[in-house]
Amino acid sequence: MPALNTTAQLLSHWCSQQLQTLFSAPCQILAHPLRVEASHREFYRLQDALSERSWVAMSSPPSLENNEQFAALAELFHGLGTPKVLAADQVNGFFLMEDLGSVHLSDAYLRFGADHTALTDILNLALDALKPLQKLADPQIPPYTEDRLIMEFDLCAEWFARSLMSLPLSANDHTTLAAARSTLVDAMLEQPQVCVHRDYHCRNLLLSGDPDSPRIGMVDFQDALIGPALYDAASLLEDCYAVHDDAVIATALHRFASRSEVLAGEAQEKVSWWHDACAIQRHIKAVGIFARLHLRDGKSSHLHYIPSVLARTSALTAAHDATQMLSPLLGEWAEQAATNSLLIGNNAS
Repeated sequence: MPALNTTAQLLSHWCSQQLQTLFSAPCQILAHPLRVEASHREFYRLQDALSERSWVAMSSPPSLENNEQFAALAELFHGLGTPKVLAADQVNGFFLMEDLGSVHLSDAYLRFGADHTALTDILNLALDALKPLQKLADPQIPPYTEDRLIMEFDLCAEWFARSLMSLPLSANDHTTLAAARSTLVDAMLEQPQVCVHRDYHCRNLLLSGDPDSPRIGMVDFQDALIGPALYDAASLLEDCYAVHDDAVIATALHRFASRSEVLAGEAQEKVSWWHDACAIQRHIKAVGIFARLHLRDGKSSHLHYIPSVLARTSALTAAHDATQMLSPLLGEWAEQAATNSLLIGNNAS
């Protein structure tokens, strides 16, 4: 195991003190770094060598992350599958939390392989876990505004096309992007608005509890907003990190919508369009964020996802009359990305 950096050492020492206070007993803590994600936060699994207990520690730089919002939402979402915060040091950005386990949905996907029945069951479990979350309405959860949706869409052209790839944008490209953006944002805003996790994908969802009665654990929830009712479903079913069969997606989406209090009365065709609009906007945003992580933050861990995400988004846009004008441009970007040695050669995860 690599040596811990200074911040991680301070975090580990602080957590040891908190645990000894919480349990009134000494702990011999071993810290193991967890997977790098698209933020400035660092996570560690803490294991007590004197017992089988474990926890998760988070170092979240106060100057770069909204830790007050994280703490507020952790309290608000408690009981819905998010980890309980056991201790916090807001000055240093240190958090000690319960451990929801190490089995992510991405691990389950690999285990299921081509078993569509088992995959559908796990997707349904994750979609069902959204129901109590979507019922929340609290002033601490801000709205997903039109300005924010527009800003997110524009990240791709700014950080991927211009900054990372130096791809020229013609006047027609600008027109196409603007028209598609308007169409997608309208589709997202016309949906029923509910509480959305906003990063509801296989690397932020864990299987916890008894294997015969699994539960969904949710992390990385601090950016939750009141937004489109199908946003989280699209994040799960059209995951940047996992590709599901179209039939599996359609089956799970139909079941979710038919059981939703806010979507049950909507036509299946409209539900499908709303879902795909969320997926397209989210994928375009993600490509921009993956490029920005590399250029601005020095993190190349997500670059290798860009070619496949662009190719899938090109296919999704082609499937709808309202967005098919964007498909050729995304297809060109996907082809450019697929031949870029930086993107295809970096396979960190």
